[in-house]
Amino acid sequence: MKCEVQIKDSKIFAPLKDKWFMLKPEEEVRQKYICRLINHYGF
Repeated sequence: MKCEVQIKDSKIFAPLKDKWFMLKPEEEVRQKYICRLINHYGF
């Protein structure tokens, strides 16, 4: 599964929860880190 960060209209998609959240700096870092864990480390 390829994970990508999706940002639309001040919302960010959380692939693990399959939900859209309000875009905040800490949420963006969290989702990028989750995608990195999935794509590069296989978690």
